Amino acid sequence: MRRPLPPLVLAGLSVLVALASPSRGGEGREIPPAYAPLEYLVGSWKGQGVSLDDPTQRVRGWTETHAWAWSFVDGKPAGMTVKLEKNKQIKSASLGYDEARKKYVLKADPVASGGGTIAFEGTLDGSGKLLTLDRTGVPAGRPAERLTLRANSNYVRYTLGFERRASRGGTFARSMEVGLTKEGETFAAGSAATEAPKCVVTGGAATQTVSYEGRTFPICCSGCRDEFLDAPDKYLKKLAAAPAPDANANKKPSPPARRPRGDDDAFAGDVEEPKAKP
Repeated sequence: MRRPLPPLVLAGLSVLVALASPSRGGEGREIPPAYAPLEYLVGSWKGQGVSLDDPTQRVRGWTETHAWAWSFVDGKPAGMTVKLEKNKQIKSASLGYDEARKKYVLKADPVASGGGTIAFEGTLDGSGKLLTLDRTGVPAGRPAERLTLRANSNYVRYTLGFERRASRGGTFARSMEVGLTKEGETFAAGSAATEAPKCVVTGGAATQTVSYEGRTFPICCSGCRDEFLDAPDKYLKKLAAAPAPDANANKKPSPPARRPRGDDDAFAGDVEEPKAKP
């Protein structure tokens, strides 16, 4: 007779199954597993950037915005795009996942003119909150480059870091960072009495709307807007087939107000700075 598995083992197996399966929230909601930990990025962000190489910029800095969106192939999310306004290094980028090598691939358009597209590759850490991407094809004689994206505990802030390594045997040093907060979110995520509307395309939290034939529908990003307008009948049928929402289903108790800690600032929030990789 087999002995039942301990509760902790069963809980661990449940987590592994969840990570291996597409994220679902009803018919049509299928986020590829590789992108599920990064779904929080979809939407608009605003924050402050600073140059750590230039002491005069450490105090003044600059304001920039990021707009993340899904990209679609055959009506399904297959990657992500981002447009960065006022960033000093990158204008836009696309994020994909190489299933064979189990690596994320970021292809970026640099601010510097005539530079062509540059590529970064890397992985998520065990927490699923830190994405580390190393630049590939760095010209001979130039320092190695790295990008990091780190979410805070509530996923309403993230920090984008630019790092360089001067020598092959040296360590990476951060040269620039941008701390951003998601637009439409409060610092204490989840403090609202009801959840945000769901995107008609992916089922994710909607922060925008799209109009069609006199009606307004919730969406999460510009990619979902374009996908909806390309095939509106598909999503109208999906809405018509969906069960009526329970008026009490989205209600949740408000957590007690949390007083910001001394280290809660525009850059890190609850983010712990990752240890530099060699």
